[in-house]
Amino acid sequence: MTYRELRKKWEDLHKFPAQRNSLRPEIKDSWERSYDFGIDPYLRENPYICTQAELEQYRQASDYLLEASRPVMNSLLEYVAGSGFVIVLADANLCLLEVIGDQQALRWAKNARAIEGSLWREELVGTNTASIVMSLVKPYYLYGFEHFCLFSSVASSFCSPIIDEGKLIGGLGMIAPHDLGNNQTLGMAVAATMHIKSKIEMKKIENLHEVINDSMTEGLLALDANRAITLMNENCARILKVDHKPSVIGRSIYDLLANHPENHHFINSITQGRTITDENFNLLVKNESIPCNITCNPFKSLNALNGGVVIVIRERQRINRLVRNSIGGGATMYFSDIVVKNKDFADTLKTAQAAASSTSNVLLLGESGTGKDIIAQAMHNASPRRHNPYLAINCAALPRDLIASELFGYEEGAFTGARKGGNIGKFELADQGTIFLDEIGDMPLYLQATLLRVLEEKKVMRLGSSKLIPVDVRIIAATNKDLEIEIEHNRFRRDLFYRLGVIKIDLPPLQDRPEDILELTRVFVEKTCSKFSKPVLQIADEVLEAFTAYDWPGNVRELQNLIEAAVQLCQDEVITVELIEKISAVVVNNQTKSVPAHEDELMEKQIIIEALAQHKYKKKETAAALGISRSTLYRRMKELEIQG
Repeated sequence: MTYRELRKKWEDLHKFPAQRNSLRPEIKDSWERSYDFGIDPYLRENPYICTQAELEQYRQASDYLLEASRPVMNSLLEYVAGSGFVIVLADANLCLLEVIGDQQALRWAKNARAIEGSLWREELVGTNTASIVMSLVKPYYLYGFEHFCLFSSVASSFCSPIIDEGKLIGGLGMIAPHDLGNNQTLGMAVAATMHIKSKIEMKKIENLHEVINDSMTEGLLALDANRAITLMNENCARILKVDHKPSVIGRSIYDLLANHPENHHFINSITQGRTITDENFNLLVKNESIPCNITCNPFKSLNALNGGVVIVIRERQRINRLVRNSIGGGATMYFSDIVVKNKDFADTLKTAQAAASSTSNVLLLGESGTGKDIIAQAMHNASPRRHNPYLAINCAALPRDLIASELFGYEEGAFTGARKGGNIGKFELADQGTIFLDEIGDMPLYLQATLLRVLEEKKVMRLGSSKLIPVDVRIIAATNKDLEIEIEHNRFRRDLFYRLGVIKIDLPPLQDRPEDILELTRVFVEKTCSKFSKPVLQIADEVLEAFTAYDWPGNVRELQNLIEAAVQLCQDEVITVELIEKISAVVVNNQTKSVPAHEDELMEKQIIIEALAQHKYKKKETAAALGISRSTLYRRMKELEIQG
């Protein structure tokens, strides 16, 4: 049929309503709507063409549709090249977003007004293939005279809808001169839209994977067999300080990290095709050292050379934060929180502050209740490890059979009743941080040898395992026992004593700090009153005198507990001697205790001098012979002005 014959038939259909009955029902209904819209096909020469800005808005709203459709349209064009077809993509508004074809076909399409930005809604141009497809939501085709618009009567068009999640989002069409095309052409359009739909689904899955990957709190990195980066999530990009993530995809890991020699060990480890589980590395990125924990797994492949690896990168700082949250507050005390007026104790704190920045192990010596745990917390918070875990373990409080499993952990099935999956030990939890071993003198002798090996090798082995786990832990130990006496009685290892006591700090008892007793009393009263929402109480002068004269065998802990009890039981505004009598008879007895006579002091001085001479001025042996601690011996020698 020539164009002249085609136009004649088209005009006859419009002039004689009876002839329109020969149209397919869908086309007939659409024509009737076109008349109702008031469209005159003889007067319309062009469809509505939107502006370039409007076209860009339409494209941005359908960017995912364009991304999925373009490769499919290009492949389809290669198949029909030279046949006179153009391929068009419309959105749900029937705006042509893309029109592709060879030069000759595009020139013809321009005459048929099939250009990018043209709108083909039925209420604008009348019956056309796209409008019927959108109305029926199924594939459809029109031959030239079946179009309601005169400028489209030269074309045959085959179109198929694109549906996503039950919603019509656009359509793909194949347009050619009126004498081209058949049912097979419509089948090609349908196949193309099915391909587009599958690509949209795949893109959704990829986006879901990307969202999941970027939601991971760890860094995720994947390399192919050539060590090129194939995947990197947002956290990995942040850890490795990559500003534009897409720019590194396809690049070699060597290009990204190998410029720093410090990273060679990391790169060599992850590119050897072996599994790595929770190993620590320090990555140097843009001159900043980043401590990381690495897990690496190779892809399973029949040919190992064709496999890649997936690396999970965890920042040790974040791991330490999680450990702190799981084990409690950790170290909460600082040197500024410690009450000190006594000069000797102030000198002791200066020594502890100086030792805080050291990596050497510290041994705190002193009577029970002198604040060894508080000094340990303050040292941790003043050290470079302050942002890492702090764990405190009382070696005397743990059952002897459980100390090893608590300190070093155990594997599943290591012993009867072992937790499924095993358990991580305190040394692993405290990695990069500080562990406080209180009452170290009560640690069983057999376990001391294991602890000594951990200190020397800086590695732990879980019970039931043969794998050594590297740990970097600073140990602060404390005891109220005379460890040298314990060594003589074979209850403590001498080599462990020297290893723990690289720095020894002797804490004076409270009775040697009379200036601190009054200040501590004031502070404890204020804090306890605040704790129990009571107004701050006054303290009678007689009570303060009694406190100063008392020898405080329980040291600071005894004073704190006494104040807490007095504040809660006090019915007046003043803590009186009568109230203290009800709480602690020891303090009252101390009030009536007479001051040692001058003769008694001379006798005591003579006894100490003779004991020193008898034991050749060895303080440990002298203190043992007198039945007192070395700290007490030193204190009495100072008070009685004994040289030696």
